[in-house]
Amino acid sequence: MLINSENGTIQLEAFTTQLYKGMLLDQLQQTDFYKEKYHHRWDVKTGYFWYYFNRMEVRGYQFCLNLCFFGDQLHSIHMNTWESTDAKDWNQWTEEKEMRVFRRNNTFLEMILEIPPTQKKKMPYPSCTFKFSWGNIWSVYDPRSASSLMGISYNEEENNS
Repeated sequence: MLINSENGTIQLEAFTTQLYKGMLLDQLQQTDFYKEKYHHRWDVKTGYFWYYFNRMEVRGYQFCLNLCFFGDQLHSIHMNTWESTDAKDWNQWTEEKEMRVFRRNNTFLEMILEIPPTQKKKMPYPSCTFKFSWGNIWSVYDPRSASSLMGISYNEEENNS
């Protein structure tokens, strides 16, 4: 997997698939990635649809992608790394375990992007952001949802001119 720092596209070499802002849903559905890894869809009932995919291996990490479509166009991407020692339910969850996921996600992004983050924050919650002209790649531990997550947020079109 490669994230292109020039434009925010994700190259999934193993599936000969490229993901990019504005990609049409029917284009995604024709890819090997979709055919092999699609798990389920969630209709948020606001025009947004989340497509969830099964884990794959990326450079020694177990990794999964969740794609957010607005209508039929790719809007944003959430990602996560996974290990068998991660909490599987509330009985296993601790903030210490979740912070390990957050730190592992940060390490993963630095390895994939080959650059240090642009910004690291501890408040209001731990986050790590890589800023680009086309948008941001970020990692966050959100205590409100008791979860760690990475993502790609693209600038809105009118900001790109």
